[in-house]
Amino acid sequence: MDRRKFLKFAGIAGAVESFFGNLHPALAQTWQKLGSIVTIKGPRLTPRGTLRKLPTIACGDNYHIATLRSDGLVFSSGTNTKGQLGDNTTVAKSTFVQATGISNAVALACGLDFTIALRADGLVFGCGYNSSSGPIGDNTTLDRSTFVQGIGVSRVVAISCGSHHTAALRSDGLVFTSGSGGTGQLANNTIVDQHTFVQAIGVSNAAAIACGRNTTAAIRSDGLVFACGDNAGGQLGVNSTASKLTFTQAVGISNAVTIGISVGNFTVALRSDGLVFACGVNSKGQLGDNSASTASKSTFVQALGISNAVAIACGYDHAAALRADGLVFTCGYNNKGQLGINSTVNKSSYVQASGISNAVAIACGKDYTIALRADGLIFGCGNNANGQLSINSTTDKSTFVQATGI
Repeated sequence: MDRRKFLKFAGIAGAVESFFGNLHPALAQTWQKLGSIVTIKGPRLTPRGTLRKLPTIACGDNYHIATLRSDGLVFSSGTNTKGQLGDNTTVAKSTFVQATGISNAVALACGLDFTIALRADGLVFGCGYNSSSGPIGDNTTLDRSTFVQGIGVSRVVAISCGSHHTAALRSDGLVFTSGSGGTGQLANNTIVDQHTFVQAIGVSNAAAIACGRNTTAAIRSDGLVFACGDNAGGQLGVNSTASKLTFTQAVGISNAVTIGISVGNFTVALRSDGLVFACGVNSKGQLGDNSASTASKSTFVQALGISNAVAIACGYDHAAALRADGLVFTCGYNNKGQLGINSTVNKSSYVQASGISNAVAIACGKDYTIALRADGLIFGCGNNANGQLSINSTTDKSTFVQATGI
């Protein structure tokens, strides 16, 4: 695979190549090892597993964040009631602390109160909330304050977390899930919880995955979107509000390359031409379509105010998009300053955030936003009541400010 062409397609060749090659040896090794998994054919991903930009920052929906250091170690901050920071305590932290039980990590995902890490050898590890539903997939329902290995899946190239479930994309394009299954989000044609990873039904040749509260989505290598689980807000994009127990094709979107799902029941997809599309709940303008109506949409509609996007992320009722020039744009609810626009005014189309440039990755929590800059520094805005912005205080911020401790 021509990695240079691939990164050029993403629009941030220099920044990301430098980040992978210089700041993160573990990511660079994984890129070389797994590079053959992904190729570009025209505007589409084929055949499986998008490694265009592995997620090296992640936000939990109950106010914790995790980040991946250049040596493959995991650091985290914020709420820690279930051990989701992985530092062998349940004490909240307002600056980054190192997690234990994990090394050589190459990607991260956060659920409501748990964290999942992908190791360079394709194995999955997790910590935090595991009671009842078992989203860590270690064949127990015990909460974990250090990282432990998930069971039932290997050769993983991408991970994502919902509120209480986890999805893993295997290198052959198959999707595996664990945890809560009550609305069909595990896509195994049941509503039974699974304490180890099991194979999902209805999609193959997957190239990307995402999880919401009780929803899971996958992008197939031909750019079509498939989704399953809860659909009360129309977030599956299947032109109905009926839940689905297996992956079902969404309507109104094609040539998708990246997808995100909110725990607030909306979905955002990035198309290969850099345009953003969304469906689901729109009560705060989070779909970004500048509609006078805040009614939910059950098929994908185009967001306004953003083009040339290379990455997307969803909070509870706000969204963020990273443009190819490294600028961050946001829309939706802004009660805590999570849009980063130096106000608390909601926006129903995408607007540029303040205090951040040269970004290479973004992530959203319930009402806060995190960005990783090309030089490896982390910036955040929005709700900081639990110290999740890692600025050594609990003061909310309405523009992006630099995190400390890493």
